[in-house]
Amino acid sequence: MTIRPAGPEDHEAVARICLLTGAQGEDATGRFGDDAALADVYATPYLHGPGAFCLAWDVDGEARGYVLGTSDTVAFQRWFVEEWWPAVGTRHAERTADDGWLLASAADPSRMLMPRLDEFPAHLHIDLLPDQQGRGAGRLLIEAACELLAARGVRGVHLVAERANAGAQSFYPRVGFEAIAGDDAVVTFARTLA
Repeated sequence: MTIRPAGPEDHEAVARICLLTGAQGEDATGRFGDDAALADVYATPYLHGPGAFCLAWDVDGEARGYVLGTSDTVAFQRWFVEEWWPAVGTRHAERTADDGWLLASAADPSRMLMPRLDEFPAHLHIDLLPDQQGRGAGRLLIEAACELLAARGVRGVHLVAERANAGAQSFYPRVGFEAIAGDDAVVTFARTLA
């Protein structure tokens, strides 16, 4: 088991991991009209966009998890709505109720923006396949991502977790994140890096 940089050649593996963990940590296969839609919003753009990074949790040459994000949420959000989503969004039609909120969210120019971006300009997502959970991989990935961001001179990082994902709600405080905002659906966690 090792952590390695992921690149465009890992597109399919990253998309698969996103799908298999995309329903509050459970399998989201069939939930959307197109199984690639979720990854095109929350995972594969981080193989391409400004300030983006993706670190893979590699087991015997196969990505079994990842942490991905960007060091500059504002630039990434702008790129996402101006370049990425216009190029890939046309592949995804609204076929299910879940497609409705996902596709509308992807097109929202303020989706990734939050009030405290000056303190926590980076953001990240982490997903591990079920057979890799509970083995310390999540902690190692978070620490590797925070080291990468700190080396880039980023002062803080944030992430958003659904309240319904109890595992995420208990995990993030254990790896140095604190809740800084929330509503009935989600909690925003943040960690100072420098």
